[in-house]
Amino acid sequence: MSEKHDQFENKIGSILRDLREGYGLTREQVSERTEIGLRHLAAIELGEKNPSSITLLRLIRSMGAPSDRVVYPELFTSDSDMDRISRLAATCSPKQRRLIVAFIEMLLSQEYSD
Repeated sequence: MSEKHDQFENKIGSILRDLREGYGLTREQVSERTEIGLRHLAAIELGEKNPSSITLLRLIRSMGAPSDRVVYPELFTSDSDMDRISRLAATCSPKQRRLIVAFIEMLLSQEYSD
């Protein structure tokens, strides 16, 4: 699996914890809503365990959170480059946006060492 996917798996717990806290929910409340044990939930949030897809779905739904907040957390950070890219893309024609998407996909398919 790629390093990018490993990083996502390592961050999923902290993303869920940040969401829970952002919605003003306690672990106890989420545990009760999802019928997931409190210790299991704590282990997920601390990055000690990764949730199954069903557990992840139950956690997201229990908080009323959009799944994009978990799957694409980078879209919800204050990143001036992402903001600029979004603003510029919004001014493009549909054809230009397709070219942008193709370019980004090509970039992502390349192996880079940072």
